[in-house]
Amino acid sequence: MINLLKIIAPASFNDGLTKCNNLGKKLITKRGIDRFLDLGCGEGKLTMEFAEIAKAKEIYGVEFVDEFRQQSESRGIKCIKRDLNDKWDYDDDYFDLILSSQNIEHIHNTRLYLEECHRCLKQGGQLIILTENLSSWVNIGALIFGWQPFSTTNINGWSLGNPLIWHKDKLKSEEFSKKWQSTGVSGTVGHVRVLAFNGLKNLLEKVGFKNVKIYAKGYLPLWGKLSDLFCYVDKKHGHFLIAEGFK
Repeated sequence: MINLLKIIAPASFNDGLTKCNNLGKKLITKRGIDRFLDLGCGEGKLTMEFAEIAKAKEIYGVEFVDEFRQQSESRGIKCIKRDLNDKWDYDDDYFDLILSSQNIEHIHNTRLYLEECHRCLKQGGQLIILTENLSSWVNIGALIFGWQPFSTTNINGWSLGNPLIWHKDKLKSEEFSKKWQSTGVSGTVGHVRVLAFNGLKNLLEKVGFKNVKIYAKGYLPLWGKLSDLFCYVDKKHGHFLIAEGFK
């Protein structure tokens, strides 16, 4: 069973993630913008892909992990170190486009995080969020059996609570986990709040974002055109959520 999962699960997950990223890029409404910010930008590869499509004149990033931040800086991203659970040092109405890719689920202070997104966007500016969906069918199935949902099995660097975790035998750096766990920013080594379709939509609207739309990609354990078909029919249970909102 586990051997079969090791074939199916990564194919389905990676297909969904790729389609999630591609849809996020397609949602960019403006080109030739002044300032673009990527929150939790990692090593900066995806940041640059979005920036190229947006034709951003200035590219900014926030990344807490030093090794990743240095890689982003080497790509030309103006990257700072910041715990995104706190207020940011950016001015009001500063950015035209903000991206949060696979990052909001690592944040404890979700409300402040989105309030800061709203504050830092210019009037008419766009926020795009890419994240996992707590209410995907594979997560719901895990809960029925009393297991940890797949999207929340990474707890402080350990894979726990679900016998079907296909990647649990992959080696993880204990040194990395201990180093960043010791900072108190536990989101660096695990998901702390995974949102469902309505939770994400309601949060964005409550903060003040307009024209909020939520899409889904990756109908696990399917992939390819069949996955796309099911996500088109059932918009709330894909494994990845893609959200957009405007100030």
